[in-house]
Amino acid sequence: MRIHIDALQCEGHGMCAAAAPDLYDLNDDGYANSTDFDVPPESEEQADSGALACPMGAIKVLH
Repeated sequence: MRIHIDALQCEGHGMCAAAAPDLYDLNDDGYANSTDFDVPPESEEQADSGALACPMGAIKVLH
């Protein structure tokens, strides 16, 4: 599984990190430090939770 965050859609709400703090690393302004990253199999459920928490729909889960 891979995560892609559309940096243009992200508004820095930080809901992804609130739902899955071990996966979504944010800068001091609340924006994602990494917009593309692989998710280990044991963290896939957290990745989905973080993506669903995004109010802007900026996070895409790629299988």
